[in-house]
Amino acid sequence: MLLYTYDDCAILSPISTDPPSQLFERHEHVIKPIRLDPSTGSQKKPIPTNKFYENLMLDNGQDPIWSLPYGLRWEQGQNDDFCGFSVSHVDDDKKVFGPDPTQNPVRFYYSLYVPNIVFSAKELGSNHELKLSDMSEFSLTINLFPHGYTGSYISFPISRGMSFITAEYKDLTPFFYSESEFIKIESSRKIVNGYTKWKILLKDDSVWLLYAKGKLTLKIKSLHQLEATSGQYSGIIQVTKVPAGNREAEVVFDNHAGTYPIGAELQASADGSYAFNWKVGGDKSKSLLIYSLPHHRESFANALLQTTIELSTPTKGKAIAYIGNTWLFIEPNLPTDIEFLPKNFHSRLSSIDKRTQILEQAKKDLELDFNKEALTDSTYFSGKRLSKFALLCLVLNEGLDEPNLSAICVNKLKKTMNTYTQNRQQAKLAYDTTWKGIVCINGFMKDADADFGNTWYNDHHYHYGYLIYAAAILRHLDEEWGKRNENWVYDLIRDVANPSAEDSHFPVFRTFDWFNGHSWAKGIFSSMDGKDEESTSEDVNFYYATKLWSIASNRPSLTKLMDLILAILSRSLRNYFLIENDNKNHPKRFIKNKVTGILFENKIDYITYFCSDIECIHGIQMLPITPITPYTRNKNFVTQEWKQKLGPIINSVNNTWKSILYANYATIDPEAAYQFFLNNRDTPLDDGLSRTWALFWSSIAGCDDSLLDDLV
Repeated sequence: MLLYTYDDCAILSPISTDPPSQLFERHEHVIKPIRLDPSTGSQKKPIPTNKFYENLMLDNGQDPIWSLPYGLRWEQGQNDDFCGFSVSHVDDDKKVFGPDPTQNPVRFYYSLYVPNIVFSAKELGSNHELKLSDMSEFSLTINLFPHGYTGSYISFPISRGMSFITAEYKDLTPFFYSESEFIKIESSRKIVNGYTKWKILLKDDSVWLLYAKGKLTLKIKSLHQLEATSGQYSGIIQVTKVPAGNREAEVVFDNHAGTYPIGAELQASADGSYAFNWKVGGDKSKSLLIYSLPHHRESFANALLQTTIELSTPTKGKAIAYIGNTWLFIEPNLPTDIEFLPKNFHSRLSSIDKRTQILEQAKKDLELDFNKEALTDSTYFSGKRLSKFALLCLVLNEGLDEPNLSAICVNKLKKTMNTYTQNRQQAKLAYDTTWKGIVCINGFMKDADADFGNTWYNDHHYHYGYLIYAAAILRHLDEEWGKRNENWVYDLIRDVANPSAEDSHFPVFRTFDWFNGHSWAKGIFSSMDGKDEESTSEDVNFYYATKLWSIASNRPSLTKLMDLILAILSRSLRNYFLIENDNKNHPKRFIKNKVTGILFENKIDYITYFCSDIECIHGIQMLPITPITPYTRNKNFVTQEWKQKLGPIINSVNNTWKSILYANYATIDPEAAYQFFLNNRDTPLDDGLSRTWALFWSSIAGCDDSLLDDLV
């Protein structure tokens, strides 16, 4: 399981352990987690909703999961054939590109799931059961129970980055299937550390190693079947793929056979360091062999032994195996100086003309009907508009030094926000007692897609990030309002980013994935390509908004945690989502897209869920434009994206996305962006962007460039 260690600043301490506010009605969810092992107490704890293994507890459980670099899938089989649990790995040269694979860039690529090896048993029929237990951030245990064989099972300890797929057999006769076809199996005469080794050649030319401790003999029964001829077996069997052409890999695998990770302890410190302390299963005398991702390797801070073992991942570049039980990381460029407004913005806002123009626009925006604009039937769209008005108040108060106008703005905004903090809005929120989270009640009364699937735990970091951002600015400008409403805000924060298992009312880190370095937006929807993330900028916005709330609330430990997560996010976004010309983690024929569109665990598709236009695909990776934007979207990337993708189409864009593209453009050409917003008043604005903020941001963009020069 994943454990959490508090450092001296306690940045992983609970935000609160109190029950959620009674403002939120209690509801049981219409969707229940299934296949949880009741004997382990898994159903009594908060159940994760956005983790890599979610597919197994939803619907028929047949969609794959990705531990990386491997894919895994439950095979229920038909007519007692092809039953068990499979492992799949696809090399880069076998990935599928489309829709026209000859294009550069292609629109999408993915790995076709092929069950290379299926762990099974002669006693395992299609009526067997699968049970899940020990679910945590990095790991879980999967158990297969054959019908009618009490006490017999196959147990799989599944962990992120595992180099061996490990199965513990208890009183069953091992049997293996392969869709790829068994061509040859060689038994090694050498017993490796008490283990017998077999080398398996499949028809797709891949080579796999199988290790077993104890009496076990194997023979090929048919092209798709490999059986044990030594009877029932109790013990460990491990399988791993040998990278093509790597002669050294087999020796490394031999030396580490019998050991495997069974979870990790996460440590985190206020100085930007954090660690995964892997827990060792099996032979504890050996060090673990675990696959790393590219962003891990950039920030490793301890002396791990790198091997030559390298396998491709579906969407995260190359996984390289390292030897060591502790991974220590350091993020040296924490965004500690990025708060409500850039530190040196006054040096840019020196033009009297610009100040006058911004003030005139602010007065117009102040006349808008906040209630009419912001109180919609959508948590997401209401949040965007509330944060827009909060930024208007902030500009009036601190940007333009207009306290009287700011007071009017704050009072108007408080009245509108109070509708939410009192839970009187159209899309009311409720506390789900099944999965333990704050959800939109509309989904219970309408359908799963209500409010973008919020009730099914889609996009919570997107939706609540905007509400928290508005609340943070309000508390910054009106401390008493913030104190009166802090429990409401903390409940939203805990729903998404509860940092401690001591808080039993929410899962720990619902959306953020510490191994992948970013969040997943998909909730309790089964998906053949796994979890996905579309809007990286709204991912960032949640943690930035929570940081601002923690500053306004004087919660330094929470501030430090958000700084760390933002730094990890910035690194992972640069590696996987925001694609510079020299990116090594995506195929060359995809790089010209510049952004991923929707990144799944197994697929990347240059599109959005709502639109296929270029401005939408790129704009959703930008909004909202705030002081944290240049930290995650550096000048080099923005320049390349503009020259290669956005500049050529900008004059043909005549919708609200044009305002987002130009607000982003302020990172590299603030004057051009300012003139656009000043002189093109007929161009519609995004509903989360006011012209006041667009002008103000364009006038000060780049004022803290010195802080961002080293963010690589």
